[in-house]
Amino acid sequence: MVLAAALLSAGAGAKPTAAATADPRPKSQGKGGPDDFLGGLTFTSQRGPVTISAKELEFDYRVRTLTYRGNVTVTQGDMTLDSDLLRVTLDEKATDQVREVFAEGRVRISQGNRVATGGRAVFDQASRTVVLSDNAVLREGPNEVAGERVIVYLDEARSVVEGGDQRVRAVLFPPSGQPRPATGASEKPPQSGDQHEQ
Repeated sequence: MVLAAALLSAGAGAKPTAAATADPRPKSQGKGGPDDFLGGLTFTSQRGPVTISAKELEFDYRVRTLTYRGNVTVTQGDMTLDSDLLRVTLDEKATDQVREVFAEGRVRISQGNRVATGGRAVFDQASRTVVLSDNAVLREGPNEVAGERVIVYLDEARSVVEGGDQRVRAVLFPPSGQPRPATGASEKPPQSGDQHEQ
């Protein structure tokens, strides 16, 4: 599981300002990691239509920016993004190209059993990065990794989790059906007459 590898590398000896790099494999070898997950919401026609609903929409023609406010929900395929505010900046040269997408306020990105939450998310098409910040948390099933910021490099098949002033935190569960490691020389449970040292 790619996210589990990310969680492991994020949790192993992370320092408060240290960054943890996850999944160095090229994209062609596998999918399902944070890069595929957070990058899955592309806001382009490549992955199907994008549907956006909100209480209010403002379009600023001068700076070519659409701003959605109030219970914003974005769906594309099986991916959903929820936030309080969503700002889409269009490319100045290409009419139908998105340059940047900025989500803020109770950001939640979900796909199946994978959920990412934080205070803000920035999808930058030029740098091909997704940055989830303000107490970012990634969950896949029971597994979880948390940090101040998660940076996903879409073309490099790697993710970096930064702790900021706190330590990067990871909670991992072994896959079901995997044998449990031995805890000692004898697995025999104690009998009622056995002596225990204090």
